[in-house]
Amino acid sequence: MTSIANSTSGALSRSPLPIAATAAKDSPATAAATATAKATNSDTVELSDQAKALLQLQKDLSMTFEERLQKRSDALAEKLSKAFAKINVNLDEAVRLKVDKFGNVTSEGPWKEKIEKLFRDDPDLAKELKEISALNALKAAQTALELYNKEKGAPGSAQQSDAWTRYNLHSMNIQTLSGVISLQDGKLRSAAVDYMDMITDPTGTAASAKDVANRLA
Repeated sequence: MTSIANSTSGALSRSPLPIAATAAKDSPATAAATATAKATNSDTVELSDQAKALLQLQKDLSMTFEERLQKRSDALAEKLSKAFAKINVNLDEAVRLKVDKFGNVTSEGPWKEKIEKLFRDDPDLAKELKEISALNALKAAQTALELYNKEKGAPGSAQQSDAWTRYNLHSMNIQTLSGVISLQDGKLRSAAVDYMDMITDPTGTAASAKDVANRLA
């Protein structure tokens, strides 16, 4: 987890500047939109599907890592909510999911068999859950690295040694929790992110110590 966190810290913090209309006039997406636009009358222009897709891609590239992750998480949460409703899974309570490195999804509770069959029958759904889980673990690892850099103090000091010990503990726990995702109130929650939220803000309400402890068990 240390090498991953260090190698990705720059990528996670980079936030491309929004592309202004004046600067974007010569961009590939704008050129494609212009070239594929269909004039329906003298006052109205309708973009082709390809042009719309290119413009959406340009918009997505201007988003930060966290914004893109949130967008994908929300889309998957909506898809899962609809899929679970179709197989009569009770969504009044949190649905806990766990995906392993092979993309196999397991669950708990009375709807365990229904949920696991759903993911077996829809590999693309399982793949998206696996990717969302991995990206959330990456986010948690970045938070752990930032916390270490904040706490380490002077090189070679006892303070740095203690901070390094805590950082390694956090990294191991993030790895343990990396595949654990819950669907609750129409939102996806990563146990790895919840864990680091609890560490950085013990008094916060995003995650409780008991909830995280149960996931680590």
